[in-house]
Parts: sequence; structure tokens; C-alpha cells
Amino acid sequence: MRPHRKEGISPTFVFLAVILMSTVPAFAQQAAEEAEGAGRLIRKEAAPPPHMCAGCLAPIFTEGSKGSITPYGRVELDAIYSNRNTNPLDPSQFNGYATAAGSQSNSSSTLNPRYSVFGIRADRTDGVHSLRGVVEIDFYGQTDNAGNIPPRLRLAYIAYAVKRTSLTVGMDWTPVMALHPDLIDFSIMGYNGNLWQRLPQITLRHNFTDSLQGLLMVMRFERGLSACCGQAQVRTIPAPGTAVVGGGPTNQFTFNDPVQNPYYGTRLAWSGSGATQGVLAAVSAAYRYYRSAPSPGGLALVPTQQSGKDINSYVIGGELVVPITKQLKFSGEIAYGQALGVEWFRFNQELNLVRGNPVRTFVGWAQLSYAHSRDYTFLAGYGWDNPLNSDLKGTFAPTGSNVQYLLNHRTYVTAVHPIWADFYVGLEWNHLMTEWTSGQHNQGDNYMMSFWYNF
Repeated sequence: MRPHRKEGISPTFVFLAVILMSTVPAFAQQAAEEAEGAGRLIRKEAAPPPHMCAGCLAPIFTEGSKGSITPYGRVELDAIYSNRNTNPLDPSQFNGYATAAGSQSNSSSTLNPRYSVFGIRADRTDGVHSLRGVVEIDFYGQTDNAGNIPPRLRLAYIAYAVKRTSLTVGMDWTPVMALHPDLIDFSIMGYNGNLWQRLPQITLRHNFTDSLQGLLMVMRFERGLSACCGQAQVRTIPAPGTAVVGGGPTNQFTFNDPVQNPYYGTRLAWSGSGATQGVLAAVSAAYRYYRSAPSPGGLALVPTQQSGKDINSYVIGGELVVPITKQLKFSGEIAYGQALGVEWFRFNQELNLVRGNPVRTFVGWAQLSYAHSRDYTFLAGYGWDNPLNSDLKGTFAPTGSNVQYLLNHRTYVTAVHPIWADFYVGLEWNHLMTEWTSGQHNQGDNYMMSFWYNF
């Protein structure tokens, strides 16, 4: 028989219990300290919100997206011979690029580097959102003094896109009537049927499907009215000898009066796919209301111009591109509008220079492009600008026969050949015919040989 043994707490168990009890507060304290330290670490990493300023140039929100900066441009030299009685280098003769201004016996020739372009493009994306900023210049500044050719801003815009919607803000090509011919001449058929400009704008685009895109836009030319022939923006007609240059209520030349509205417009474009790949069909419309500027008294070239009129400016038109074969393509546009001026590269053509009424016009152009091979592309095209003669009744050309016309049209033939890589040579012939409001009928030819390198 085994002797009876009293049950008690094992010394080993007691020792282990003491150890555990002594370590629990330490673990608890360490966990609390770690939790508190983690909180301090989080607070240190969460930087305070940035103070954003419009004039600051350094980027702030760079996390979570990738970006790139790409310089690009074109170096170009145009050899020009013209018998149209115009100076093809004078930036003040914008209509000189696209009209027959005088006798064919008056000819000129020049070498022109001004159409060279330099730009910088900055892109950023996170895979869902995309952002692009573009700044681009050429060298068609307002003067050409002793070979000192100044630069000029062409483009300066931001384009933001997410999914099927994009927003463009800044100075870009006009988003309505957006199709352009491919000829070399600087005017891009302005005054000859092509309605174009590069304008400050806000444009919202949406792709309804892969083939159908619509847009809404508001745009305004920086100056708003042509600086010609009594159309300069002014406040009131002052008494003779009281016009004051400068600010204040007595200043004749102000920017805000009379009230000027921007253009509001829309465009709906369909592009083909599959069997209709390369086809484009688009319709555009734009409208603007403004009060025509009062004529600035004796300072105007046409002091009798009736001014202060309600002007409704509008345009409606269509664009079409159709591949005829794999090598031959047709493109063109047609439009009808009223009071179309600087915003459409039709300087001084919007109003009757005497009566002040808006001028209606019918414009268009057509082009055939033939890609013969990788070595040659040939173009042939025609364009016209035909204002309504009754709207121009009573007007005249105060500075000669180079301001307003009853009909202006152009025919051109172009050949382009790559010399090596992206170094090209192009030959072009333009024939222009102009019927001026003064009754003169002129025609002339413009010959160009151009070299350019795209990079």
C-alpha cells in the first residue's frame, strides 16, 4: 500500500507562472509603445496639403503616374516666286498669301525660313487618366527687321482625357471645320474656302462609340475684331481732338466695350472602320453675337462706316474624306456662313466696310491625294470663297484693291518627295484669281520649292 501524498502546487508551475506574469506587462507595454510609435510614423509620412499657386512651375502631384517630355518640330526653307503683286514675307499682308492683288507684271521672289516650328509636348498617365501639355512656336512674328525674325505662339494647350471623354483648354486648332488640305502654302487655303485658325478655346469631346465623336466648344480670337477699316474695338466716338491714349473713360481704344461674345459651336464626326476604314464624315456649326465697333472718327480709313450694329455671326458646314483606292483619296469641305472674319482666317471680310452690315459667304475646297509610292505623293486641289455680292454693295477698297473681294479662288498642284528619312523636298504651283469690290479682276501664280526636316 502506497503511503498517502498531499496534493500541492508544483514548484515548476509556480516558477513558470511568475515568469509569465512578469512578462505580460512588458509585452503589453511594448505593444502599446509600438502602436503609439506606429501612429507617430504615420503622422510623419502624411505630409500636409500643398499650397498651390498659379504662377508656380514645379510639378506637385507626381506620385502614381508616369510622364515624359518630348521636343519636336520642323526646320523649313521655302523658295517662293510670285507674280501676284504681293510680298509673301510681309506678315501684315495676310490676304497677300491667298489673293491675286495686282498685275502679273509685278513679281517678287524670296527665301523664307519663317515656317519653321519648334514645340515641346509633356505627357503623363496612370493608365486611366492621361494629360498632355503642348507649347509650340513658329517665326511669323509681326515684324521682320533687318533679318531679326521674332517667334510667335502657335499652340499652348492642355488636353485631359479619362475613358471616352476629353477636355482641351488653351490655344489649339479650331475644333469645328477641322479638316484641312495638305498643300505647302502657309495660308492653308485661307481666303480660298478653308475655314481655319488657332484660337484660345475650351473644348469638350466625347466618343459615343469607337466611330462616333461629338464635341462642344467655346472659342475667341485674342483681339476679336480686325484692326482695319474702322473695325478696331473702341468705346465711344470722341469729339475731334479729345481722343486720349491710355486707360479711363476718355480712352477711345479699349478692349471691353462694346460687349463681345465668343463663338459657341459643336461638331459631330463619324470615322469608318473595317470595309469603310479611312472614311470621315462630319458636320459643324458655330455661332457668335456681338455689337460692331463704332468707327473712330477721322482716324478711320472709312469714317462713314455705319457701326454699333447687332452682328450675328454663324457658320454651318460639312467635311468628307473618302479613300477611292488604296493610293487615291478624296477630301474636302463645304460651308455657308455670315460675318466670318479673323476667327476663320478671313481678315477684314466679315462686314461691309461702308454700310457695316454682315457679309454672307459660300466657301469650300476639294483635294485629290495620290500616294504613288513611298517616294512620291501628289496633290491636286481647288478652293473658292464667294461672298454674296448684294451684301458688299456700296463698299470699296480704301487701301487699294487688296481688302475685300466678290470672289476669290485657287487651283494648286503639289509633289512631295522624301530625300532621306524625314528630310523632304516639295514643289508646288498655285494659281489665284480674284475679283475685287473695286471692279478689278486679277490673277497670278505662286511657285514654291520647299525643303523641310521633321523631328
